[in-house]
Amino acid sequence: MTDRVDPHPSSGSHNEFPGTADNVVQARQILGGVHFHTGRPTAATVPRQLPPRPTHFVGRTAELARLEALLAASGTGDPATLLIAAVVGAAGAGKSALAIHWAHAVRDRFPDGHLYLNLQGYDVGPPLTPHQALQNFLVSLDVPPDTIPPDLDARAALYRHVVSGRRLIILLDNARGAAQLRPLLPGTSGSLMLVTSRSQLSGLVVREGARRIVIGPLAPQDATELMRSILGGERVDAEPEASARLASHCFHLPLALRIAAERAALHPQVPIAALAGELDSGSRRLDFLTTYDDDETTAIREVFSWSYRELPPTAARTFRLLGLVSGPEISVPAAAALTGLPPGQTARVLGGLAGLHLLESAGPDRYRFHDLLRDYARERASEDSRQERSAALRRLLTWYLFTAEEAAARLDVRRGPAPFDRTPGDRPPPALTIVFPSRAAAMAWCETEFPNLLAACRQAAEVGEHVVAWQLPIALRSFFQLRRPTTDWVTASETAVAAARHLGDAHAEAITLRSLGAALSYRGSYEESLRRNREALAISRETGEDEGWCLNSIGDCLVSLGRHDEAIEQLGQALDAAERSGDAALAAHSLENIAPAYSALGRYLGEGEAIDCLQRSLAIFRDLGRAYGEALVLDKLADAHLSLGHFDEAVRFATQALALHEELGNRLSEAATARILAGAFEGKGHGAEARAHRLRALVTLEDLGHPDAVDVRAELDRPGPA
Repeated sequence: MTDRVDPHPSSGSHNEFPGTADNVVQARQILGGVHFHTGRPTAATVPRQLPPRPTHFVGRTAELARLEALLAASGTGDPATLLIAAVVGAAGAGKSALAIHWAHAVRDRFPDGHLYLNLQGYDVGPPLTPHQALQNFLVSLDVPPDTIPPDLDARAALYRHVVSGRRLIILLDNARGAAQLRPLLPGTSGSLMLVTSRSQLSGLVVREGARRIVIGPLAPQDATELMRSILGGERVDAEPEASARLASHCFHLPLALRIAAERAALHPQVPIAALAGELDSGSRRLDFLTTYDDDETTAIREVFSWSYRELPPTAARTFRLLGLVSGPEISVPAAAALTGLPPGQTARVLGGLAGLHLLESAGPDRYRFHDLLRDYARERASEDSRQERSAALRRLLTWYLFTAEEAAARLDVRRGPAPFDRTPGDRPPPALTIVFPSRAAAMAWCETEFPNLLAACRQAAEVGEHVVAWQLPIALRSFFQLRRPTTDWVTASETAVAAARHLGDAHAEAITLRSLGAALSYRGSYEESLRRNREALAISRETGEDEGWCLNSIGDCLVSLGRHDEAIEQLGQALDAAERSGDAALAAHSLENIAPAYSALGRYLGEGEAIDCLQRSLAIFRDLGRAYGEALVLDKLADAHLSLGHFDEAVRFATQALALHEELGNRLSEAATARILAGAFEGKGHGAEARAHRLRALVTLEDLGHPDAVDVRAELDRPGPA
């Protein structure tokens, strides 16, 4: 090339250079220098960036099948639609392992290679910015670094241009959220975008149509298989129960399982049972699940911390306080009581924690931790003062107490007067008050919250909230009687007695002893029940309180023990006490309880005898509108007529009783009535009906864990028309 003057200066562009040139610039005006790079372009490099296929990969059959189905469907859908598969789950669940394992399995279907980048959304260091990620990818795709534009939009546009028309696997690991990912999306289909994150990536699902696959812990059998693959089948199979326990302590999380197995591999002479024993205490789990080196990526505590430290202050505080709670689940209202936040804000915070897989959804407006995250949250709770932690637990336990008391009032089973009273100032705020529109609603709440309520009884005693510790089991007595007359009632009542004694409250001690006596009686432990009720009677006499209800409970125990003359004496005194105090409910229950004693002595008919007492009791209960007591009396009327051979009358009364028991949800009494009906139908010669009712009674009693199930099974096994 030589310098020359353009002979056509006014005619636009004109080129008179003959021959060829490697680089030609034609422009009207050039500002600045022009730089030419020598050499011709070469074929594009095919990137091969996938990390090694993970070792000891097990399970995930359903998730792999779903990924395959998504890939297959993408080939038959809109060709302009990009396939984005988002694998999301909790820390340590094995998201990256699943994504890398599957990417290796399908890599041959993507001839233009595979890109991989750890976005460090939840990691030791700060997250990668989209600028940094695009720089990395563009360089990997042969774009010279000094030609990559600094502006994000321009950089993203260049990236979309470079990958256009290629079939690539683009694996973005450990993403923080949708905003970090959007600039990295190809503009055309053909490539597979595979993303992993602790976030739910809801924005990417809604706006970009990502297909979300949520992974949780491994199935128990897969967790055991993972341990076998690391430790060897011989060692694991030699201690199957201990191995299963160790896996359970790791919550079947792959990362935790790998760390635990590594610990076991380093100590081949130590039994797996001994290692599992180190994890029996939650306080040791996080220490145990750490490798001996300084690699933070193989320490469960540190992996969790990467999610925790990114939380906003309110979410972090909520996470910490949730670690204090001993119940297996928590509802939004309960969490609002714990944190002191409004229910709406609480729901949003809990939803955010679940979106980051720091909580799990346990149903509508209900959440739970897995054990390892609970341990971590409990550790972080020390960031709050002791006073704040105590106040939070007091708010929660008080909320459980008052809501249980509201439910008890709706169930309408309580025999005596309200056992305690609290000032309006003690009650939770109106926004947290649950109003039960029906008995069924109250029963449903108790059923749903039952494990949490039992845990609250224990925790109240443990943290020194002794007033709640004795009152909460009493508030739950109605539910216990109707649905859970098992060892749980006895245990909760024993906790209540201990709390009352710790407070030195004689009134509370008498109430809790009588409740314990009822629990023991429902369980069939009549001698122990009698002893507890007599302790309650002695305290009532010392304090000058009305002793009528204690006498009634003692008489009821004596009837069950077959000591009928003593029962009649005690229940007669209870009737006298009811007359003195004008307590109609006490009179009705005393008449109901004295009738079986008369029946056992053959005193059925006549004034003041069994059936007369039951008729008087029935009238009182109906006048009071107490369906629970009415059903009990109908049962005993049916039983009395059965003993007299009045089978039709027995069926009539028992059928009425059964309908009321079903309405009330009184399962133990349903079983008792079914046995009466079985006897009546047997007396009428209807063997099939008798057997059906006995089977119903057996199923209920076995479900309740009641000892009477043994007797019913024996009745079913005996030869005869039934």
